[in-house]
Amino acid sequence: MKKLYCFKNRYVDSVMLMNVGEQISRFPGVNGAECGMGTPANIDLLTGLGYDVPPETGKNDLMLAIDADASQQNELYRQAVDLLDHRKTVSDRTYYDLNEIDLNSDPYDLVQISLPGEFAADEIEKALRMGLDCFVFSDNVSLEDERRLKLLGKELGRLVMGPDAGVGLIDGVALAAGSIVKDGPVGIIGASGSGAQEVACLLERMGEGVSCIIGTGGRDLTPQVGGLTMLMALERLGKDPKTKVICLVSKLADVGVMEKVLDAAEKIEKPVAAVFLGAPESLFDGRKVRGAFSLEDAAVQTLSLLRGEPVLPPGRTEAQLEELAAEMVAKLSPERKYFRGLYCGGTFTEEAMILFSRYIPQVSLYSNLRTRYAAQLEDHHVSRGHTVLDLGAEDFTAEAPHPVFDPVLRLNRLKQELADPHVGVVLLDFITGPGVHRDPVMPFVPLIREHRDICFIATVCGAQGDPQDVEEARKALAEAGCIVADSNAQSARLAAHMMTLLERRG
Repeated sequence: MKKLYCFKNRYVDSVMLMNVGEQISRFPGVNGAECGMGTPANIDLLTGLGYDVPPETGKNDLMLAIDADASQQNELYRQAVDLLDHRKTVSDRTYYDLNEIDLNSDPYDLVQISLPGEFAADEIEKALRMGLDCFVFSDNVSLEDERRLKLLGKELGRLVMGPDAGVGLIDGVALAAGSIVKDGPVGIIGASGSGAQEVACLLERMGEGVSCIIGTGGRDLTPQVGGLTMLMALERLGKDPKTKVICLVSKLADVGVMEKVLDAAEKIEKPVAAVFLGAPESLFDGRKVRGAFSLEDAAVQTLSLLRGEPVLPPGRTEAQLEELAAEMVAKLSPERKYFRGLYCGGTFTEEAMILFSRYIPQVSLYSNLRTRYAAQLEDHHVSRGHTVLDLGAEDFTAEAPHPVFDPVLRLNRLKQELADPHVGVVLLDFITGPGVHRDPVMPFVPLIREHRDICFIATVCGAQGDPQDVEEARKALAEAGCIVADSNAQSARLAAHMMTLLERRG
């Protein structure tokens, strides 16, 4: 029996909704459970699954859909409501308004805000005036509000991390989609969530940890915002006794703002490394800040500064990657001639395409993104030639939840690509952490195992402290026949070598 419950004007963030649906679906006898806001995409999804959605359901309404025996429905509904109301958490108290908190008796110093963008600004301002740092997972906050609130934060000495901050790690607590990286001497400031997480997890794999990850939100380095949070975070980490080295991580940003940030970094007494993906080497000419040109390189340069000696990246050398590419392509039948990159991390997608443009400029690439590195697909539902997709981009997430929270979107696309007899190489990235899907890797393993006639490349961006076992995940992928790379940059370079060989044989 399929039954849908609608909660009018009840907003819950996507991470909590995913967890509620996951937990209810685990009960014996449950055929399926979905929990989401009443967006057009979610309404279409539930209607397609056979649920009767009331026509008046709107984007501010919460939908709970349960497919189970009629005798179980009431109990499952009660369990879901308890989860939504936080009655099954380890928290001592649940607050329904910031005004309920007495900071004298409950001395909090940070609030995570996951409201719809239209409501987030007021709560950010309220939290700042209470003396709290703000980690803002919400998106769709206006650029004007972002600048205003960050200026207020600067005036009050409080950080505004975000809006649209996807990753953070403060005092050992992972925020949003962040990983639980072990404690250490490196402070990371990231205008790119997945980029900052990749650097942190690579540092852990190379034997070090991080003091914190401060996410700024992707628009912090725009001319309108002027790097306000990154500059404040630099000042804060410059005074933090736990932080010995600082690493700045961002996609390519406004040149004037990048130079302003680097000028501020020059004044920090601690060593600083920085990566602005796609930036020219000349950006760092004559500077004390150590420039890096990939996320892997950022981790290597940061560790070199910390240890005072050159450090090698983990994993295979370039010669080994070339040899492996030749070995794998030789096993492909002649008709299998195309590459498909199915990414869920936006920064990972961009880093890969930057590396492809450097290693294989002669190879034509297609993407759903509007980018100088590839031609845009006419229809993002249909791949063409060598295609690189960011499945976390808005054209896909308007149709289904982001793939880091729900793998169904990417699983379906993978099945579509595997049905194409011309596909020879498939690349997948996986991200772990307490705020993402509880098992992002294993749903893909049977498909990989079934298609030994295709080359699979994968990376797992995660830390030892994550609830998912990252080493077991890598082992499962390898045993299924997948090549597991040690970094996103390494997987992209391997794919580039493979595409070169595929092009040569026509």
